[in-house]
This record gives sequence, structure tokens and C-alpha cells, in this order.
Amino acid sequence: MNAWPALRRPASRNARPGVALLLTLLVVGLLSVSVLSFIRLTSLETKVADNAYTFTQAEILARSGLKGAMTILAMDDNDFDALTDPWANFSRYAALASGLFEEGGFTGNIEDLSGRLNINSLIDRNGLVDANRLARFERLFNLLEFDPETIPAILDWLDADDNPRLGGAENQYYLALAKPYPCANGDLNTLGRILLIKGLGPAAFYGTKDRPGLANVVTVHSDGAVNINTAGETVLMSLDDDLTPGMAREIISHRALKPFERLEDLKLISSLTPEVLARIVGGLAVVSSHFCIRVEGRFRQAKVPLTAIVERSRSGVKLIYYRAG
Repeated sequence: MNAWPALRRPASRNARPGVALLLTLLVVGLLSVSVLSFIRLTSLETKVADNAYTFTQAEILARSGLKGAMTILAMDDNDFDALTDPWANFSRYAALASGLFEEGGFTGNIEDLSGRLNINSLIDRNGLVDANRLARFERLFNLLEFDPETIPAILDWLDADDNPRLGGAENQYYLALAKPYPCANGDLNTLGRILLIKGLGPAAFYGTKDRPGLANVVTVHSDGAVNINTAGETVLMSLDDDLTPGMAREIISHRALKPFERLEDLKLISSLTPEVLARIVGGLAVVSSHFCIRVEGRFRQAKVPLTAIVERSRSGVKLIYYRAG
């Protein structure tokens, strides 16, 4: 699954705004070199059909875009993560690098998964329901206008036992379906497996024209803390019963101009009461651990999309999930 070794991060991460331009130019150069290196590795000596050749080139460009995205994350400092960081502008760098090629290129974006609620964190390491995180999911379901009665089935899917909760479902339910499958009784390893849980169909997962689905606000990859610098309005409002749309919008407006470097900086949000702040701060962070990278390589008429999940720590950036197509 891990096609490359983890990209290591430089030891010092102190300078930030002063090197933004230099970092941008360096990243674009790295992307260009990465693309050219992959293309040179392609064997053009064998006689292959033109269609296969174009798809191979598109995949090479997609893979080089993924490497470039991982490089940006590896170069980023770990003091705090925000939508003003270079990784959040990966689409721009991709566009600049793609301009070097007449017949192909790549597009892509990097999303911070720590800006979402981690569904796997509903069950703690001791196998017990985390009450605070459960309350957040209940609020999230209400905000999305989903039936909170489906949450027991989620807990049954995640916990280790085979005893169904009221309104939940365990093996007895899933194995009796027309197309039976077992209950995981453990973590969801991919987000799409939410669709296997009783009561969570495509409408809940993908959303509708009028409202987002769980695929837009939930993750299965993060350390469980919500990054206050990247969470959307819906996720912010799910943090507490008294966190209003006005508070959420003030947080978003403030961080667009000056990201929160420490959680203490939330005191600068005038509408955020001390009581609400005290209740939410324990589940927040300003640093992120997991990112989703989506890249599409293009060569002539061929397009190859890639999706990857990476984990970033002080030791580097590690690829933990990869899917082509």
C-alpha cells in the first residue's frame, strides 16, 4: 500500500510568513522535478497501444502530483495548521507545475481530516462510549437533519461485543440480510464502509442538494481532536449545544485573517462565552495529524484520479491509504 518511504520533515520549523514566497517557488520547483523524474522513468522502448500509453502517462502525472503534495506537507511546520498554509493552496501549485506540459498535467487538493469528527473515536481505547464525542455526533446528526436513532447502530458496529443496543444492530441483523455480511465490531477502516451500517444509506452518506452528507464532515483517520483552524461551520456548531452560527462564523472570519496559533487564542472571539469555551477546549487542537490528498493526472484524453490518506508527524509524512480510480 505504501508506495514510497515516509517523507521526512526538516528539524527546524520556526520561520513562517517570511519564507512563504520562497517556499512557494521551492515547492513548484519540486513538483516540476518530480513530474520530470517520473516521466523519465517510463519505458518508451516497448511498443504499446496508444491508449495504454496515454493512461500510463496520466497515472505517472497523478503519482508525481501525489508526491508533490506529500512534499508540501513534509516541508510545512508543525506549530499549527490552518487554511492559510501552503498545503491548503496545493491546487495553485499543481496548476503552475501542470503549465509546463503541453499534453498533460495534474490537478489536486489537500484536505485536513482533523477538521472533521472522527467516527471511530466514539468508542475509546477501553471499549467504552466516549460521552463527549457521542454528544457531538448527536448534535451533528440534528444539524444535518438525520435521525439520531441510527447512532446506536454505529456504536454497535464499532464496539467489540455482539450485544445490540436498543435500535442498534449486531451480527444477527447483518447476517440475516438478503446479501449478508458480518458486523465489524471494530473501527471503520475506510469512510465508505459507513454505508454498511444499518440506517445509513447513500442519502445520509453523500448528502443531497440542500445539505451535506457524512462524507463531508466525518472521518475515520485522525487523532480525534478537531482542528479549530480548519473545521467547517457545521462541525464547529456540533461542538456544543450553545455554540451558535454567529460564534462559528466569527471563528471562521477570525482565522481567515489570523489563524489560532494556540487554543488560548480562542479568547479573542468576543461572542464565545467562557462557559462554552471551557466545555469545548478539551476536544480541540491547532495541529493536524491526517490529510486527504486527491489528485487527477491528465495526458491527452486520459484521466487517472488518485485518492490518498497520509499521516504526518514530526518524523515525516507516511502514506496509509491509496486508491486509484
